[in-house]
Amino acid sequence: MHLKGGKSFDFTESVEDQSAIPDVLEPVACAEYWIEQNAKWIHVINVDAALDEDASHHWPLVERICELPIKVQYGGGIRTMEDIDWAIRIGVDRVLINTAAVENPSMVAEAVAKHGSERFGLSINTDPEGEVMTHGSRMAGGQHAVALGVQMYHLGITTAVHSRIRPDGSMSGADLEVSKEFAQLTGLSVIVGGEVRDMDDVVECYNHQGINGVLIGQALHTGKIDLKRALRATSRKIAFESGLPQWKQEQQALKGQIRYELSAQNLFSHLPKDKSLRTLDAGGGNGIDSIRLAAMGHEVDLVDTSLSMLHDLQTNADKRGVGGAVKTHSFDIREIRKRFATDSFDLLLCHNVIQYSDDWEDLLHSMLAPLASGGTFSLMTRNKHAVPFDAALDDYELDELPALLEEPHGKSGVFDADISFFTTGFLKDWLTQHGFSNIADYGVFCLYNHRSISERYDDAATVAKLHTLEKHLGARSPYKETARYIQLVAQKN
Repeated sequence: MHLKGGKSFDFTESVEDQSAIPDVLEPVACAEYWIEQNAKWIHVINVDAALDEDASHHWPLVERICELPIKVQYGGGIRTMEDIDWAIRIGVDRVLINTAAVENPSMVAEAVAKHGSERFGLSINTDPEGEVMTHGSRMAGGQHAVALGVQMYHLGITTAVHSRIRPDGSMSGADLEVSKEFAQLTGLSVIVGGEVRDMDDVVECYNHQGINGVLIGQALHTGKIDLKRALRATSRKIAFESGLPQWKQEQQALKGQIRYELSAQNLFSHLPKDKSLRTLDAGGGNGIDSIRLAAMGHEVDLVDTSLSMLHDLQTNADKRGVGGAVKTHSFDIREIRKRFATDSFDLLLCHNVIQYSDDWEDLLHSMLAPLASGGTFSLMTRNKHAVPFDAALDDYELDELPALLEEPHGKSGVFDADISFFTTGFLKDWLTQHGFSNIADYGVFCLYNHRSISERYDDAATVAKLHTLEKHLGARSPYKETARYIQLVAQKN
Protein backbone atom coordinates (compact mmCIF):
# COMPACT_ATOMS: atom_id res chain seq x y z
CA MET A 1 0.00 0.00 0.00
CA HIS A 2 1.07 3.56 -0.59
CA LEU A 3 0.63 5.98 2.31
CA LYS A 4 -0.31 9.52 1.44
CA GLY A 5 -2.11 11.98 3.62
CA GLY A 6 -2.97 9.15 5.99
CA LYS A 7 -5.04 7.29 3.40
CA SER A 8 -4.44 4.13 1.42
CA PHE A 9 -5.14 4.06 -2.29
CA ASP A 10 -2.91 1.29 -3.60
CA PHE A 11 -2.20 -2.19 -2.29
CA THR A 12 0.20 -5.07 -2.77
CA GLU A 13 -2.16 -7.91 -1.98
CA SER A 14 -5.51 -8.93 -3.42
CA VAL A 15 -8.99 -9.91 -2.37
CA GLU A 16 -11.44 -12.68 -3.09
CA ASP A 17 -14.58 -10.61 -2.54
CA GLN A 18 -14.36 -6.95 -3.52
CA SER A 19 -17.43 -6.12 -1.42
CA ALA A 20 -15.55 -7.25 1.67
CA ILE A 21 -12.95 -4.47 1.44
CA PRO A 22 -13.48 -1.92 4.22
CA ASP A 23 -15.55 1.03 2.97
CA VAL A 24 -13.01 3.47 4.35
CA LEU A 25 -9.66 2.60 2.81
CA GLU A 26 -7.76 3.10 6.05
CA PRO A 27 -4.33 1.45 5.86
CA VAL A 28 -4.45 -0.51 9.13
CA ALA A 29 -7.93 -1.88 8.39
CA CYS A 30 -6.87 -2.91 4.91
CA ALA A 31 -3.68 -4.52 6.20
CA GLU A 32 -5.79 -6.50 8.65
CA TYR A 33 -7.97 -7.63 5.77
CA TRP A 34 -4.96 -8.92 3.80
CA ILE A 35 -3.82 -10.79 6.89
CA GLU A 36 -7.20 -12.53 6.95
CA GLN A 37 -6.56 -13.45 3.31
CA ASN A 38 -3.31 -15.21 4.36
CA ALA A 39 -0.89 -12.45 3.33
CA LYS A 40 2.56 -12.85 4.87
CA TRP A 41 4.19 -9.65 3.57
CA ILE A 42 2.87 -6.16 2.91
CA HIS A 43 4.69 -3.51 0.91
CA VAL A 44 4.27 0.01 2.33
CA ILE A 45 5.48 3.20 0.65
CA ASN A 46 5.32 6.56 2.44
CA VAL A 47 4.57 8.77 -0.56
CA ASP A 48 4.60 12.05 1.40
CA ALA A 49 8.09 11.37 2.75
CA ALA A 50 9.35 10.26 -0.65
CA LEU A 51 8.12 13.43 -2.34
CA ASP A 52 8.73 15.99 0.39
CA GLU A 53 12.25 16.17 1.86
CA ASP A 54 10.87 17.81 5.00
CA ALA A 55 7.87 15.54 5.50
CA SER A 56 8.00 13.51 8.67
CA HIS A 57 7.53 9.83 8.02
CA HIS A 58 7.70 8.83 11.67
CA TRP A 59 3.96 8.35 11.57
CA PRO A 60 2.19 6.46 14.33
CA LEU A 61 0.33 4.88 11.41
CA VAL A 62 3.44 3.04 10.22
CA GLU A 63 4.15 1.87 13.75
CA ARG A 64 0.59 0.52 14.02
CA ILE A 65 1.04 -1.47 10.80
CA CYS A 66 4.29 -2.92 12.14
CA GLU A 67 2.43 -4.15 15.23
CA LEU A 68 0.24 -6.39 13.08
CA PRO A 69 1.14 -10.09 12.57
CA ILE A 70 2.59 -9.56 9.11
CA LYS A 71 6.04 -8.81 7.69
CA VAL A 72 6.45 -5.23 6.50
CA GLN A 73 8.57 -4.02 3.60
CA TYR A 74 8.76 -0.24 3.96
CA GLY A 75 10.25 2.60 1.96
CA GLY A 76 9.90 6.28 1.20
CA GLY A 77 12.09 9.02 2.58
CA ILE A 78 14.75 6.73 4.15
CA ARG A 79 17.84 8.90 3.77
CA THR A 80 19.72 8.96 7.11
CA MET A 81 20.94 6.47 9.72
CA GLU A 82 18.34 7.93 12.07
CA ASP A 83 15.63 7.02 9.54
CA ILE A 84 16.97 3.49 9.29
CA ASP A 85 17.34 3.03 13.05
CA TRP A 86 13.76 4.22 13.52
CA ALA A 87 12.40 1.80 10.92
CA ILE A 88 14.27 -1.14 12.43
CA ARG A 89 13.21 -0.15 15.94
CA ILE A 90 9.47 -0.08 15.15
CA GLY A 91 9.65 -3.51 13.50
CA VAL A 92 10.06 -2.99 9.76
CA ASP A 93 11.31 -6.31 8.41
CA ARG A 94 12.86 -4.97 5.20
CA VAL A 95 13.84 -1.32 4.78
CA LEU A 96 13.87 -0.15 1.17
CA ILE A 97 16.57 2.35 0.22
CA ASN A 98 16.46 4.39 -2.96
CA THR A 99 17.89 7.90 -2.98
CA ALA A 100 20.39 7.16 -0.21
CA ALA A 101 21.84 4.28 -2.26
CA VAL A 102 22.84 6.77 -4.96
CA GLU A 103 23.84 9.70 -2.77
CA ASN A 104 25.27 7.99 0.31
CA PRO A 105 26.47 4.41 -0.39
CA SER A 106 28.81 4.50 2.63
CA MET A 107 25.75 4.88 4.87
CA VAL A 108 24.23 1.81 3.25
CA ALA A 109 27.37 -0.17 4.04
CA GLU A 110 27.24 1.06 7.63
CA ALA A 111 23.57 0.15 7.97
CA VAL A 112 24.14 -3.36 6.61
CA ALA A 113 27.03 -3.90 9.01
CA LYS A 114 24.94 -2.65 11.92
CA HIS A 115 21.60 -4.39 11.27
CA GLY A 116 22.34 -7.24 8.83
CA SER A 117 21.81 -7.52 5.08
CA GLU A 118 18.46 -9.32 5.43
CA ARG A 119 16.91 -6.12 6.84
CA PHE A 120 17.47 -4.11 3.64
CA GLY A 121 16.42 -3.97 0.04
CA LEU A 122 17.28 -1.70 -2.87
CA SER A 123 14.24 0.11 -4.26
CA ILE A 124 15.24 0.90 -7.79
CA ASN A 125 13.00 2.78 -10.21
CA THR A 126 14.35 3.64 -13.63
CA ASP A 127 13.40 5.75 -16.60
CA PRO A 128 12.90 4.01 -19.98
CA GLU A 129 16.66 4.19 -20.65
CA GLY A 130 17.53 2.43 -17.40
CA GLU A 131 18.73 5.48 -15.48
CA VAL A 132 17.94 5.42 -11.77
CA MET A 133 15.25 7.82 -10.59
CA THR A 134 15.55 9.31 -7.09
CA HIS A 135 13.74 11.71 -4.74
CA GLY A 136 10.32 10.10 -5.19
CA SER A 137 11.07 9.32 -8.86
CA ARG A 138 11.22 13.02 -9.67
CA MET A 139 14.94 13.20 -10.50
CA ALA A 140 17.40 11.14 -12.51
CA GLY A 141 20.29 10.10 -10.30
CA GLY A 142 22.91 10.05 -13.04
CA GLN A 143 23.59 6.34 -12.59
CA HIS A 144 22.52 3.29 -14.54
CA ALA A 145 20.42 0.71 -12.70
CA VAL A 146 22.82 -2.20 -13.29
CA ALA A 147 25.82 -0.23 -12.04
CA LEU A 148 23.96 0.73 -8.87
CA GLY A 149 22.71 -2.83 -8.39
CA VAL A 150 26.21 -4.29 -8.65
CA GLN A 151 27.54 -1.68 -6.23
CA MET A 152 24.83 -2.44 -3.66
CA TYR A 153 25.34 -6.20 -4.08
CA HIS A 154 28.99 -5.78 -3.13
CA LEU A 155 27.94 -3.73 -0.11
CA GLY A 156 25.82 -6.63 1.13
CA ILE A 157 22.36 -5.89 -0.28
CA THR A 158 20.77 -9.08 -1.62
CA THR A 159 17.22 -8.02 -2.57
CA ALA A 160 15.89 -5.36 -4.94
CA VAL A 161 12.44 -4.11 -5.87
CA HIS A 162 12.85 -3.22 -9.53
CA SER A 163 10.53 -1.34 -11.87
CA ARG A 164 10.50 1.18 -14.68
CA ILE A 165 8.50 4.35 -14.17
CA ARG A 166 5.05 4.27 -15.77
CA PRO A 167 1.98 6.46 -15.39
CA ASP A 168 0.33 5.38 -12.13
CA GLY A 169 -2.45 2.89 -12.67
CA SER A 170 -1.70 2.34 -16.35
CA MET A 171 -2.01 -1.46 -15.88
CA SER A 172 0.31 -1.93 -18.86
CA GLY A 173 2.23 -4.82 -17.36
CA ALA A 174 5.51 -5.30 -15.54
CA ASP A 175 8.80 -4.93 -17.44
CA LEU A 176 9.75 -8.53 -16.79
CA GLU A 177 12.46 -8.75 -19.43
CA VAL A 178 14.20 -5.72 -17.96
CA SER A 179 13.90 -7.12 -14.43
CA LYS A 180 15.26 -10.52 -15.56
CA GLU A 181 18.27 -8.87 -17.15
CA PHE A 182 18.79 -6.75 -14.03
CA ALA A 183 18.76 -9.88 -11.83
CA GLN A 184 21.19 -11.73 -14.09
CA LEU A 185 23.67 -8.86 -14.33
CA THR A 186 23.64 -7.80 -10.68
CA GLY A 187 23.19 -11.07 -8.77
CA LEU A 188 20.35 -9.53 -6.75
CA SER A 189 17.17 -11.37 -5.87
CA VAL A 190 14.52 -9.29 -7.64
CA ILE A 191 10.95 -8.46 -6.70
CA VAL A 192 9.24 -7.21 -9.86
CA GLY A 193 7.46 -3.90 -9.53
CA GLY A 194 5.46 -2.08 -12.19
CA GLU A 195 1.82 -2.74 -12.97
CA VAL A 196 0.83 -6.38 -12.67
CA ARG A 197 -2.50 -6.78 -14.45
CA ASP A 198 -3.70 -10.30 -13.70
CA MET A 199 -2.73 -13.80 -12.61
CA ASP A 200 -1.04 -14.45 -15.95
CA ASP A 201 1.42 -11.63 -15.15
CA VAL A 202 2.06 -13.09 -11.71
CA VAL A 203 2.74 -16.54 -13.16
CA GLU A 204 5.02 -15.13 -15.84
CA CYS A 205 7.02 -13.21 -13.25
CA TYR A 206 7.66 -16.01 -10.78
CA ASN A 207 8.86 -18.54 -13.34
CA HIS A 208 12.34 -17.10 -13.88
CA GLN A 209 15.65 -17.56 -12.13
CA GLY A 210 16.53 -14.51 -10.05
CA ILE A 211 12.89 -13.33 -9.87
CA ASN A 212 11.62 -14.15 -6.39
CA GLY A 213 8.63 -11.91 -5.90
CA VAL A 214 6.12 -9.59 -7.50
CA LEU A 215 4.25 -6.55 -6.21
CA ILE A 216 0.50 -6.69 -6.69
CA GLY A 217 -0.92 -3.20 -6.98
CA GLN A 218 -3.80 -1.77 -9.01
CA ALA A 219 -5.05 -5.24 -9.96
CA LEU A 220 -6.38 -5.33 -6.41
CA HIS A 221 -9.16 -2.84 -7.06
CA THR A 222 -10.07 -4.39 -10.41
CA GLY A 223 -10.46 -7.84 -8.84
CA LYS A 224 -8.15 -9.34 -11.45
CA ILE A 225 -6.08 -11.19 -8.85
CA ASP A 226 -7.24 -13.30 -5.94
CA LEU A 227 -4.67 -13.33 -3.15
CA LYS A 228 -5.44 -16.79 -1.79
CA ARG A 229 -5.26 -18.28 -5.25
CA ALA A 230 -2.01 -16.49 -6.05
CA LEU A 231 -0.43 -17.64 -2.78
CA ARG A 232 -1.52 -21.23 -3.35
CA ALA A 233 -0.06 -21.22 -6.86
CA THR A 234 3.25 -19.92 -5.54
CA SER A 235 3.39 -22.35 -2.63
CA ARG A 236 2.73 -25.25 -4.99
CA LYS A 237 5.60 -24.20 -7.23
CA ILE A 238 7.89 -24.21 -4.19
CA ALA A 239 6.49 -27.60 -3.16
CA PHE A 240 7.33 -29.09 -6.57
CA GLU A 241 10.89 -27.77 -6.43
CA SER A 242 11.53 -29.08 -2.92
CA GLY A 243 9.64 -32.36 -3.43
CA LEU A 244 11.72 -33.66 -6.34
CA PRO A 245 13.81 -36.14 -4.26
CA GLN A 246 10.73 -37.82 -2.81
CA TRP A 247 9.02 -37.75 -6.21
CA LYS A 248 11.96 -39.57 -7.79
CA GLN A 249 11.95 -42.11 -4.97
CA GLU A 250 8.26 -42.79 -5.63
CA GLN A 251 8.89 -43.14 -9.36
CA GLN A 252 11.75 -45.60 -8.91
CA ALA A 253 9.85 -47.81 -6.49
CA LEU A 254 8.18 -50.87 -8.05
CA LYS A 255 4.78 -49.39 -7.26
CA GLY A 256 5.63 -46.26 -9.22
CA GLN A 257 7.04 -48.21 -12.13
CA ILE A 258 3.85 -50.23 -12.37
CA ARG A 259 1.73 -47.07 -12.40
CA TYR A 260 3.70 -45.60 -15.30
CA GLU A 261 3.53 -48.90 -17.17
CA LEU A 262 -0.22 -49.22 -16.72
CA SER A 263 -0.98 -45.66 -17.88
CA ALA A 264 1.32 -46.12 -20.89
CA GLN A 265 -0.40 -49.35 -21.92
CA ASN A 266 -3.80 -47.71 -21.64
CA LEU A 267 -2.66 -44.86 -23.89
CA PHE A 268 -0.77 -46.92 -26.47
CA SER A 269 -3.84 -49.01 -27.25
CA HIS A 270 -5.38 -45.85 -28.76
CA LEU A 271 -2.39 -44.63 -30.78
CA PRO A 272 -1.65 -45.42 -34.43
CA LYS A 273 1.17 -47.86 -35.04
CA ASP A 274 4.34 -46.91 -36.92
CA LYS A 275 3.57 -43.19 -36.99
CA SER A 276 5.59 -40.47 -35.31
CA LEU A 277 3.38 -38.14 -33.28
CA ARG A 278 4.19 -34.57 -32.35
CA THR A 279 3.54 -34.75 -28.60
CA LEU A 280 2.99 -32.17 -25.85
CA ASP A 281 3.55 -33.30 -22.26
CA ALA A 282 1.87 -30.55 -20.21
CA GLY A 283 3.21 -30.35 -16.66
CA GLY A 284 5.35 -33.40 -17.37
CA GLY A 285 7.80 -32.83 -14.52
CA ASN A 286 10.97 -34.87 -14.94
CA GLY A 287 9.61 -36.55 -18.05
CA ILE A 288 9.14 -40.26 -17.40
CA ASP A 289 6.32 -40.36 -19.96
CA SER A 290 8.16 -38.09 -22.40
CA ILE A 291 11.34 -40.17 -22.38
CA ARG A 292 9.35 -43.34 -23.08
CA LEU A 293 7.58 -41.68 -26.03
CA ALA A 294 10.81 -40.22 -27.38
CA ALA A 295 12.44 -43.66 -27.25
CA MET A 296 9.56 -44.90 -29.43
CA GLY A 297 10.37 -42.29 -32.07
CA HIS A 298 7.91 -39.56 -31.14
CA GLU A 299 8.91 -35.88 -31.07
CA VAL A 300 8.07 -34.44 -27.63
CA ASP A 301 7.74 -30.96 -26.17
CA LEU A 302 7.50 -30.88 -22.37
CA VAL A 303 6.26 -27.83 -20.46
CA ASP A 304 6.82 -27.45 -16.72
CA THR A 305 7.58 -24.61 -14.30
CA SER A 306 9.99 -26.57 -12.11
CA LEU A 307 13.59 -25.92 -13.12
CA SER A 308 14.85 -28.80 -10.97
CA MET A 309 12.39 -31.20 -12.64
CA LEU A 310 13.47 -30.05 -16.10
CA HIS A 311 17.14 -30.46 -15.23
CA ASP A 312 16.48 -34.00 -14.03
CA LEU A 313 14.57 -34.71 -17.25
CA GLN A 314 17.42 -33.55 -19.44
CA THR A 315 19.93 -35.65 -17.51
CA ASN A 316 17.80 -38.80 -17.82
CA ALA A 317 16.93 -38.16 -21.47
CA ASP A 318 20.61 -37.81 -22.34
CA LYS A 319 21.37 -41.08 -20.56
CA ARG A 320 18.71 -42.82 -22.65
CA GLY A 321 20.10 -41.24 -25.82
CA VAL A 322 16.94 -39.26 -26.59
CA GLY A 323 17.94 -35.84 -25.30
CA GLY A 324 17.53 -34.31 -28.74
CA ALA A 325 14.00 -35.69 -29.12
CA VAL A 326 12.61 -33.98 -26.01
CA LYS A 327 12.39 -30.19 -26.02
CA THR A 328 11.90 -28.63 -22.59
CA HIS A 329 10.05 -25.38 -21.96
CA SER A 330 10.19 -23.59 -18.63
CA PHE A 331 6.90 -21.74 -18.41
CA ASP A 332 3.47 -22.17 -16.89
CA ILE A 333 0.79 -24.30 -18.57
CA ARG A 334 -1.39 -21.19 -18.76
CA GLU A 335 0.98 -19.86 -21.41
CA ILE A 336 0.76 -22.89 -23.72
CA ARG A 337 -1.98 -21.34 -25.84
CA LYS A 338 0.25 -18.28 -26.36
CA ARG A 339 3.45 -20.22 -27.11
CA PHE A 340 2.23 -22.86 -29.58
CA ALA A 341 0.15 -22.46 -32.72
CA THR A 342 -3.18 -24.16 -33.36
CA ASP A 343 -2.89 -27.76 -34.65
CA SER A 344 0.71 -28.06 -33.44
CA PHE A 345 0.33 -31.45 -31.72
CA ASP A 346 -1.08 -34.90 -32.46
CA LEU A 347 -0.90 -36.13 -28.88
CA LEU A 348 -1.36 -34.35 -25.56
CA LEU A 349 -0.51 -35.75 -22.13
CA CYS A 350 -1.74 -34.22 -18.89
CA HIS A 351 -0.86 -36.73 -16.18
CA ASN A 352 -1.27 -35.82 -12.51
CA VAL A 353 -1.45 -32.08 -13.09
CA ILE A 354 -4.96 -30.65 -12.78
CA GLN A 355 -5.47 -31.84 -9.19
CA TYR A 356 -2.85 -29.29 -8.07
CA SER A 357 -4.62 -26.23 -9.48
CA ASP A 358 -7.69 -24.23 -8.50
CA ASP A 359 -7.75 -23.06 -12.12
CA TRP A 360 -7.85 -26.56 -13.64
CA GLU A 361 -10.34 -25.57 -16.34
CA ASP A 362 -8.16 -22.67 -17.47
CA LEU A 363 -5.17 -25.03 -17.54
CA LEU A 364 -7.06 -27.52 -19.69
CA HIS A 365 -8.27 -24.84 -22.11
CA SER A 366 -4.72 -23.56 -22.49
CA MET A 367 -3.06 -26.92 -23.08
CA LEU A 368 -5.83 -28.15 -25.41
CA ALA A 369 -5.63 -25.10 -27.69
CA PRO A 370 -2.71 -26.39 -29.84
CA LEU A 371 -4.03 -29.99 -30.08
CA ALA A 372 -4.98 -30.75 -33.66
CA SER A 373 -8.41 -31.97 -34.71
CA GLY A 374 -8.32 -35.76 -34.51
CA GLY A 375 -5.54 -35.58 -31.94
CA THR A 376 -5.44 -37.79 -28.86
CA PHE A 377 -5.65 -36.51 -25.29
CA SER A 378 -4.61 -38.57 -22.25
CA LEU A 379 -5.75 -37.13 -18.92
CA MET A 380 -4.86 -38.69 -15.57
CA THR A 381 -5.72 -37.38 -12.12
CA ARG A 382 -6.80 -38.44 -8.62
CA ASN A 383 -10.09 -40.25 -8.14
CA LYS A 384 -12.62 -38.91 -5.65
CA HIS A 385 -14.18 -42.37 -5.21
CA ALA A 386 -10.85 -43.71 -3.94
CA VAL A 387 -10.62 -41.32 -0.99
CA PRO A 388 -12.22 -43.60 1.64
CA PHE A 389 -9.90 -46.46 0.64
CA ASP A 390 -6.86 -44.21 1.10
CA ALA A 391 -7.88 -42.83 4.48
CA ALA A 392 -5.91 -43.44 7.66
CA LEU A 393 -8.75 -44.16 10.08
CA ASP A 394 -6.74 -42.96 13.07
CA ASP A 395 -6.83 -39.45 11.61
CA TYR A 396 -10.63 -39.20 11.89
CA GLU A 397 -13.26 -39.21 14.58
CA LEU A 398 -16.16 -41.60 14.17
CA ASP A 399 -18.64 -38.92 13.10
CA GLU A 400 -16.16 -37.51 10.54
CA LEU A 401 -15.87 -40.71 8.47
CA PRO A 402 -19.07 -40.34 6.38
CA ALA A 403 -17.79 -37.00 5.08
CA LEU A 404 -14.98 -38.84 3.28
CA LEU A 405 -17.53 -39.86 0.66
CA GLU A 406 -17.98 -36.21 -0.32
CA GLU A 407 -14.46 -34.91 0.26
CA PRO A 408 -13.41 -32.74 -2.74
CA HIS A 409 -9.91 -31.93 -1.50
CA GLY A 410 -7.00 -33.60 0.25
CA LYS A 411 -3.24 -33.67 0.62
CA SER A 412 -0.71 -34.85 -1.91
CA GLY A 413 1.13 -37.96 -0.82
CA VAL A 414 4.43 -36.64 -2.19
CA PHE A 415 4.39 -32.84 -2.39
CA ASP A 416 3.54 -30.41 0.38
CA ALA A 417 0.42 -29.25 -1.43
CA ASP A 418 -3.36 -29.57 -1.39
CA ILE A 419 -5.05 -31.42 -4.24
CA SER A 420 -8.55 -31.74 -5.69
CA PHE A 421 -10.34 -34.98 -6.47
CA PHE A 422 -12.37 -35.76 -9.61
CA THR A 423 -14.76 -38.42 -10.83
CA THR A 424 -14.74 -40.18 -14.19
CA GLY A 425 -18.32 -39.16 -14.95
CA PHE A 426 -17.61 -35.49 -14.30
CA LEU A 427 -14.51 -35.42 -16.51
CA LYS A 428 -16.17 -37.39 -19.32
CA ASP A 429 -19.02 -34.87 -19.35
CA TRP A 430 -16.53 -32.00 -19.40
CA LEU A 431 -14.62 -33.47 -22.34
CA THR A 432 -17.83 -34.13 -24.28
CA GLN A 433 -18.99 -30.54 -23.72
CA HIS A 434 -15.63 -29.25 -24.96
CA GLY A 435 -15.43 -31.10 -28.25
CA PHE A 436 -14.08 -34.59 -27.50
CA SER A 437 -15.40 -38.02 -28.43
CA ASN A 438 -14.40 -41.69 -28.28
CA ILE A 439 -13.65 -41.26 -24.60
CA ALA A 440 -12.25 -44.37 -22.96
CA ASP A 441 -11.75 -44.45 -19.19
CA TYR A 442 -9.49 -46.53 -16.99
CA GLY A 443 -8.65 -46.96 -13.37
CA VAL A 444 -4.98 -47.06 -12.43
CA PHE A 445 -4.13 -48.89 -9.20
CA CYS A 446 -7.26 -50.60 -7.97
CA LEU A 447 -5.40 -52.60 -5.31
CA TYR A 448 -2.86 -49.96 -4.34
CA ASN A 449 -3.54 -50.19 -0.60
CA HIS A 450 -4.47 -53.87 -0.33
CA ARG A 451 -2.30 -55.12 2.54
CA SER A 452 -1.70 -58.58 1.10
CA ILE A 453 -0.02 -56.92 -1.88
CA SER A 454 1.43 -53.65 -0.59
CA GLU A 455 3.58 -55.48 1.95
CA ARG A 456 5.17 -57.64 -0.79
CA TYR A 457 6.31 -55.13 -3.40
CA ASP A 458 9.83 -56.51 -3.15
CA ASP A 459 8.70 -59.91 -4.44
CA ALA A 460 9.09 -60.15 -8.24
CA ALA A 461 6.44 -62.84 -8.66
CA THR A 462 3.91 -60.82 -6.65
CA VAL A 463 4.68 -57.71 -8.68
CA ALA A 464 4.18 -59.57 -11.97
CA LYS A 465 0.82 -60.88 -10.76
CA LEU A 466 -0.20 -57.42 -9.54
CA HIS A 467 0.68 -55.87 -12.88
CA THR A 468 -1.41 -58.39 -14.81
CA LEU A 469 -4.35 -58.17 -12.43
CA GLU A 470 -4.28 -54.37 -12.34
CA LYS A 471 -4.34 -54.20 -16.13
CA HIS A 472 -7.63 -56.10 -16.21
CA LEU A 473 -9.18 -54.46 -13.15
CA GLY A 474 -8.43 -50.98 -14.47
CA ALA A 475 -10.41 -51.62 -17.66
CA ARG A 476 -13.47 -53.15 -16.04
CA SER A 477 -16.34 -51.97 -13.87
CA PRO A 478 -16.93 -51.88 -10.97
CA TYR A 479 -13.26 -52.19 -10.07
CA LYS A 480 -11.98 -49.19 -12.01
CA GLU A 481 -14.45 -46.84 -10.30
CA THR A 482 -12.49 -47.00 -7.02
CA ALA A 483 -8.94 -46.93 -8.44
CA ARG A 484 -6.53 -44.40 -7.00
CA TYR A 485 -6.16 -42.64 -10.37
CA ILE A 486 -8.55 -41.89 -13.23
CA GLN A 487 -7.20 -42.02 -16.78
CA LEU A 488 -9.25 -40.86 -19.76
CA VAL A 489 -8.15 -41.13 -23.38
CA ALA A 490 -10.17 -39.04 -25.84
CA GLN A 491 -10.10 -37.72 -29.39
CA LYS A 492 -10.54 -34.06 -30.29
CA ASN A 493 -13.33 -33.51 -32.82
